[in-house]
Amino acid sequence: MYEKAGRKNSGEYGGESIISVANMRFSPADRELAEGYLETYNVMDLGDIAFEGNRSKHFAHGRFVENDIGPGIVSHVFDVFRPKTQYDLAYWKYAINNERVMGAILVRSTKASTMMHNLVAADFLKESMPVPTVPEQSLIGALFVKIDSLITLHQREEAGSENPTSRSLLPK
Repeated sequence: MYEKAGRKNSGEYGGESIISVANMRFSPADRELAEGYLETYNVMDLGDIAFEGNRSKHFAHGRFVENDIGPGIVSHVFDVFRPKTQYDLAYWKYAINNERVMGAILVRSTKASTMMHNLVAADFLKESMPVPTVPEQSLIGALFVKIDSLITLHQREEAGSENPTSRSLLPK
């Protein structure tokens, strides 16, 4: 489903285009980088994925992160993978971060080190999984986006009701 994208930054991207893989947001360099250092960075296009190997309570073997913010560059420590077929961006963002979907694949394609898991790219690229059609992916992805939005809205409402200054002065 993916191929390794080995394109290095040939100078077309500057420090303002650095993507934080952990947070999937642009995170411009906060310090002066050595001449030519950004040329060691990998180009990550919209829809590409990168593996972030930190273990957490939600990701026992690390996780893939999908670029849904736009073209940029990531540190050379991250392998970048490009999809070989068309797919729905919203669907894959959720699918690749679902431990039930990706857990077995990551067990077979990572190796544990002291602090994190390292992806064995050749093993990952041999993996396959059942995938719904693109129209089905679009419907599922839209549903997940809607659910995420509702959860966020609900959390904001709860946070607002806990704020004493936002309470109504009228009796209930």
